[in-house]
Amino acid sequence: MIRSYFCFGLFVFCVLTGSLLTGANDRSIAQEAVRPDVLFIAVDDLNDWTGHLGGHPQARTPNIDRLVARGVTFTNAHCVAPACNPSRAGLMSGIRPWRSGIYVNGDPAAGVMRRTLTINRHFLANGYLTLGGGKIYHNLQAEGRDDTWSEWVGRFSSPGKNLNLNGLKKSHFDWGPLDCRPDEMGDYQLTDWAIEKLKNAPEDQPLFLAVGYVKPHLPWYVPRQYFDRFPPDTIQLPEVTDADLADVPAAGRKMARPEGDHAAVVKKDQWKKGVQGYLATVSFLDDQVGRLLQGLEDSPRADRTIVVWWTDHGWHLGEKQHWRKFALWEDATRTSMAIAAPGVTEPGSRCGAPVDYTSVFPTLCELAGLEVPDHVSGPSLLPLLKEPDTDWEHVAICTHGRRNHAVIDNRYRYIRYADNTEELYDHQSDPREWNNLANEDGLVKIKQRLAAYLPAPASEVAPTQASKQKKSKK
Repeated sequence: MIRSYFCFGLFVFCVLTGSLLTGANDRSIAQEAVRPDVLFIAVDDLNDWTGHLGGHPQARTPNIDRLVARGVTFTNAHCVAPACNPSRAGLMSGIRPWRSGIYVNGDPAAGVMRRTLTINRHFLANGYLTLGGGKIYHNLQAEGRDDTWSEWVGRFSSPGKNLNLNGLKKSHFDWGPLDCRPDEMGDYQLTDWAIEKLKNAPEDQPLFLAVGYVKPHLPWYVPRQYFDRFPPDTIQLPEVTDADLADVPAAGRKMARPEGDHAAVVKKDQWKKGVQGYLATVSFLDDQVGRLLQGLEDSPRADRTIVVWWTDHGWHLGEKQHWRKFALWEDATRTSMAIAAPGVTEPGSRCGAPVDYTSVFPTLCELAGLEVPDHVSGPSLLPLLKEPDTDWEHVAICTHGRRNHAVIDNRYRYIRYADNTEELYDHQSDPREWNNLANEDGLVKIKQRLAAYLPAPASEVAPTQASKQKKSKK
C-alpha cells in the first residue's frame, strides 16, 4: 500500500513560514517547497560501544551522544543481517535477505539494487539533490550511475594497509597506531566534503546528503593520539564466561569459530590491544562526527534537516569466543541508531521497542512527504518518533545466511538455524546471553510465538551468488 504524510509536510511549512495556505494549488506548492533536507549518516562496524548505549565502560563518544540526543535513540535496534553487504542492501531497499537473495557479503547485490527503487534513487526521482560519499552500499558498482545519485564522490583513502602491527598475520584483521595527522585519514576528508556540501549546496532544492564513515571497520589504524587516550594497562576486556559456547548448537559454534580469530588473539596476547584499537578507532570516528555535527549546526540548513544515524551491524571482541560480526547474537546484531526530525521528535528521547532496518525506508518517506514504494516491507517508525513509549506490535529480525534467523522482541532473542537447532535468551535475566534456554519445557510457547514471524524455509529465495553460479554452468 502506498502511504504518504502530506499533513506532516504542511505542518512543518506552516511552522517555518508562519503562513496558512489555502486552495489546492497552494497546497501542492507547499508540499513541494517544504520537503526537509536529510543528513543520512552510515557507520561501518560500530557496535554498542558508545556512551548512549553503554556497551563498554571506557567508550568515549561525546559527539555521537550529542548527535543522537537531537532526536530519538533506538536502544533495541538491529540490522537485518550481520554483514556489510546484506545489511546495507536491506536498509537501502527495504527488502529482507530471504526475498532479495543477498544473505552474506559474497552474494552480489548489484543486480537486485539495479532493479529496485532504493532510498537514494527514490529521493532523486522526487526532486532531491542526492549527494553521497564514503561507504553507503558494500562494493556496489552501480553507485556512480546517473539514476542513482546526483553526485557520488566515493571513498577517500587512508594511510596504511596490512601492516601486521599486531603480529597475527591475518590481512586486515590488524590494529595499531599510525604516525600521521588526523586530516590524512579518509573519514576526516569525507567530513570536510560533507561540511562543504551542507554549507554550499543550492538552497532552492531539497538535499539528501549521505555520509558513509568507514571506521571503525578493520584495520584499526588511526593516529597515535587516539591510542594514547586508552593506555593499555587500563583496558577492560568484555565480560565473558569460559563456558559460553557449551550450550550453543553446532551451527552457532561454526559461526563463532573460536579456533580462528579468538584463538590467535589469545595466543599472541592481543586481546587488550585489540580492545584498545577498537576504542581508539571509535574515538577517532567520534571526532569526525563532532565536526560534521558542527558543520550542520553552522549551515543554513540546520533547522530543517532530518538526521538519520545508523551503524550497519554490531561487532564481537571476544564475546562467545568470537570476533567480527557474522553471527546472530546480540553483540553482532545490535546497532546504534537514531532519528532526529524537526517538529516531530523530542530531543533526548529513547525508545526500547524492537526495531530493525527494514523500517528506515518507509520512515524517511513519510517524514519527507514521499510515497512509500510497494516493495518496502517494514513498518514505519513514525509512531515511535512521535511517542517513543507507544505500543509496538512488531519484532526485529536478523538473518545470516539462508534459513538462519534471529527474532528479537522486548525481552527475548530466539535463534533458529537452517538445521532447526535453536537458541533462546532471556535478556531480562541474562543480558549477555550466557544461558541458552531453548530446551526449557516451559518456554515452548515463547519459541513458537517468535518463530511465527519467520518465513517458511521453502519460501526463502536462493542466494544471488548461487543463482550466478547456476547461470554460469549453463
